[in-house]
Amino acid sequence: MNKKFNFTLKSIRFDEDYNPSENTRITTNFANLARGEKRQENLRNTLVMIDNRFNSLAHWDNPNGNRYAVELDIITA
Repeated sequence: MNKKFNFTLKSIRFDEDYNPSENTRITTNFANLARGEKRQENLRNTLVMIDNRFNSLAHWDNPNGNRYAVELDIITA
């Protein structure tokens, strides 16, 4: 039995300006970081942590640990 279905892909940048929509589940980790009084600080700290971890994994050509930056998009379907 073949049934066609439609879907939509949406993309939003996860950066310090990320603001979750009202219908985003409160159990979504990215959304939880972006809520509250210190939302931008939380997001900024998270992005620094991600960059630092990525740079630590690529240590062989990255002596100062600052060569790479990670950019994230949140994809919903």
